[in-house]
Amino acid sequence: MSDIVALFALFVLITIAVGGAVGDENRLKSLSLAWVIFLLITFPTLSTEWARMTSELVDDEGDSHYGLPDIWEGKQVVCFHFPEQNAPDGYNGARYHIDSDGTQFMSDSDWNHTGACIGGFSDFENGLALMDEAVLTSGGDFAYNSTQYTFGLQINSIADIDPCDVSECSDTSGAYWLLSHNGQMAMVGITDLALESDSVITWSIETW
Repeated sequence: MSDIVALFALFVLITIAVGGAVGDENRLKSLSLAWVIFLLITFPTLSTEWARMTSELVDDEGDSHYGLPDIWEGKQVVCFHFPEQNAPDGYNGARYHIDSDGTQFMSDSDWNHTGACIGGFSDFENGLALMDEAVLTSGGDFAYNSTQYTFGLQINSIADIDPCDVSECSDTSGAYWLLSHNGQMAMVGITDLALESDSVITWSIETW
């Protein structure tokens, strides 16, 4: 939305500048040319912003993109889910949607998790590479701490949220970050996760 406002302001400034720089007899012709050039240059941005503004959430529960913006269908997505009382600052009360260029354009307060999904990615083949790109796109809001073991990478915390801060860990119980792929628990770790062109990977805290 902020891009739309900025472009509208630029359009007004161009109109004023061109309109004031030419005589009455050439004003309409000059303005028309300036407007056409402006629209040609800004069309990709206008198209993207319009798609975001008119996007709806996928309502097919059988779709791996269920609950996500429909402009992400066929694209790759990473979601980070937190218990309400442990959501990072700025991500309380809803699940927020962040496009692949870092623009937060939608939120869903009715979803049963808080946190964010970052999507619109393409061509990633490995889970860790996609996750790293999502973290970068978020501006580091979902940076993670991990430990490398011989069997793979263990995620210890995301956005400074340790599962044992959410649920008490002891000799008989504990909590961990669960990795899901297209709605199902992943059978491999994030470093070995092979992606599909429309993969949705999700991190959420589970207890045992």
